[in-house]
Amino acid sequence: MERDEEFTEIFVTPSPIEADYLRLTLSDNGIPCFVRDLRVTPYPVHVKNMAEQRLYVATRNFDKAKALILQLVEDQEIALEGRFSDEDDPPYDIEEP
Repeated sequence: MERDEEFTEIFVTPSPIEADYLRLTLSDNGIPCFVRDLRVTPYPVHVKNMAEQRLYVATRNFDKAKALILQLVEDQEIALEGRFSDEDDPPYDIEEP
């Protein structure tokens, strides 16, 4: 990773495991990335975005990273709980009573 490189949010998930798996996979494929953990640590609850994991990739690799994640889904290596940041859908399925 270059010090002055720009990063773009690509994926949002409630799952730290999913975020870490994607981070490792992207890194293994030469795509600079990091996860921003928005959990409020004293309170181990998942309330709206208080438990989000946000994955960022180098802006220059956004399309390559998204294609790689989509390929993982197509190859059934992962079933995504989260969503891509450039999608309009809510991040998670929230059932209302």
